[in-house]
Amino acid sequence: MATTTPSPDLFLARRASRGDARAWDEIVALYGEKIFNLCLRFASDAAEAEDLTQEVFVKLYRNLHQYRGDVPFVAWTLRLSRNLCIDHYRQQRLRRESETVSDEILRHMPSADDVVAASEDRERLRMVHETLAEMPEELAIVVLLRDLQGLSYDEVAEFLDLRLGTVKSRLNRARQDLVTRLRARLEADGAPVHEREASA
Repeated sequence: MATTTPSPDLFLARRASRGDARAWDEIVALYGEKIFNLCLRFASDAAEAEDLTQEVFVKLYRNLHQYRGDVPFVAWTLRLSRNLCIDHYRQQRLRRESETVSDEILRHMPSADDVVAASEDRERLRMVHETLAEMPEELAIVVLLRDLQGLSYDEVAEFLDLRLGTVKSRLNRARQDLVTRLRARLEADGAPVHEREASA
């Protein structure tokens, strides 16, 4: 009878949950940058993202014993961090709705296709983020995760606890909404609206 070998992620999580400091350090080394980059999308600067990352890791450490190895560890971590990040994002939308995006976020912005590729310069990236702050939260978040953070469709679905088809349809609506709002903003500013700005 064949036996199932525990995944390396499960092995690592079990060691760390039992207090193995080296296993925990390995988890931080493997996933720290990804979690920080994720948190940075929901924060206003690097210092705030560091604080949010610490909150995520505290929650992660306390819940390591619940990891069963049935999904990749990074996907499980994204799911675990969802409420912390979204709650923080909601606070930011209320507190900083009229502010521009900090240079810190722009410096950490990965190259991506779709919306961001149509807005290559820094001022247009600022405009994208300002416009996202005006959009319904459920639409803004999928653009943040997929087009700005660069998560895969599967990772976005895991993070938001949605079906893959729902993510794709919501992202399509979000991009259309974003483009419409960007067009209106550009026209209000008296800037010509080029066709490339409308492609998402």
